[in-house]
Amino acid sequence: MDDLVRNRADDSAPDVIAVGGHKVPAGEIEQILESFDGVLESACVAGTDGVHAYVVLAPGTAATDILEAELKGLVRREVGPAAVPGRVRFVSELPRSKSGHLARRVLRKLAAGDVADLGDPGALANPHVLDELLKAPASA
Repeated sequence: MDDLVRNRADDSAPDVIAVGGHKVPAGEIEQILESFDGVLESACVAGTDGVHAYVVLAPGTAATDILEAELKGLVRREVGPAAVPGRVRFVSELPRSKSGHLARRVLRKLAAGDVADLGDPGALANPHVLDELLKAPASA
């Protein structure tokens, strides 16, 4: 199987996060985060140390430690403690392919700490989003 087919399969597979003996669909956590006022969109992936959440905020909403704690508390109440993101990264946008699909493969590699081969940045709709994602996270 060539890299193009493998990457498409990785990005289109439903993301199920296995943490603490529980399997939680990433989409369920994302819906909870997006129900919060001030959150435009989110993406969740499994990392080496649990769930990693990437959150795009609405204009006028500030990324603060309090907001991060509120989002984690919301997930804890609605889904359960196993689904609470260990890391919440506030980003200006999520990596998307030119066709508009979320590039989960890139987020999974970042969450695993594997930044060696994130693929061709030219395959993304906005290659500059990688620069922001490769910066040190604001929260841990």
